[in-house]
Amino acid sequence: MSFEEFLVVYGIIIFIAILGAASAIWFFRVRRKLIILLRDTAILLEKHYNPSSKEYQWLGYLVGYKARYILPGKHVVYVMLTTVPKHSLIYYPIAKIAGRKDRLEIAVKPHDRIVPSEFYLVKKNSLIDRAVLRNSAGDKLNQMFTRELKGYYNYVVYYDDEKIYDKIVKLAEKTNLPITLIMMRPSENIISATYELSLNTLEEFLKFSDTLVRELTLPKALKK
Repeated sequence: MSFEEFLVVYGIIIFIAILGAASAIWFFRVRRKLIILLRDTAILLEKHYNPSSKEYQWLGYLVGYKARYILPGKHVVYVMLTTVPKHSLIYYPIAKIAGRKDRLEIAVKPHDRIVPSEFYLVKKNSLIDRAVLRNSAGDKLNQMFTRELKGYYNYVVYYDDEKIYDKIVKLAEKTNLPITLIMMRPSENIISATYELSLNTLEEFLKFSDTLVRELTLPKALKK
C-alpha cells in the first residue's frame, strides 16, 4: 500500500468514526424528544376521550403506535401516530427533503350516529396521503364529484353530497391546522381526520375532530 492509499484509508476510517460518534450523540438527544412526544400525545388523548377501555399496539421502536379506545356510550376511536425517524442522523435529512412529518390520525366510529355519505379531502401532491386515500377508497374516487379547495394547504376533494361538501369547506377554510386528510366512510360508519402532529396544536385538532363528527353525522333516529 502506498502512502497516498494509506492516507485515503485512514481518512475514511476517521470519517466513519466521527460519523458514528455524531450519530450516537444525535440518537440519544433526539430519542428523548420522541419519547416525550409519544408519551404526552397519549396522555392528552386519554384526557380528552376518557376511554373506558383502551388498547395500544406499537408500530416499532420510536416509530409510533396504534390505539383503540372504547368510550362511554360504546363509541370507538381509532388512533394512529407515526413519527419521522428524527433519531437517525443519516435518514432524517432524506425524510426532511421528502417533506415527511409526524402524523396523527383520529378515526371515530360513533355508536348512536351515522356517517351519511362518502367524502374525501386530501392534501394536493402529498404522496403519503394519496396512497392512504387510494388504499381506502380505490376506484370509488373515479365515480365521485371532484373539486379543488384552498385551506391551510391546497386540497383535492371527492364527494357525493353537495351539502356535506359545503359543510366541510367551511370547516377547512376556517381552521389553521395543517390537515392533510379527511375521510368519511359510510360502509364502516367512520369519519377520520389526519394532521401534522404538534403538541401545541393537539387539543385544537381533537376539538376539530369532534366538530367533524358532530356536524357531519346524523343521529340514527333520523336515518331514512
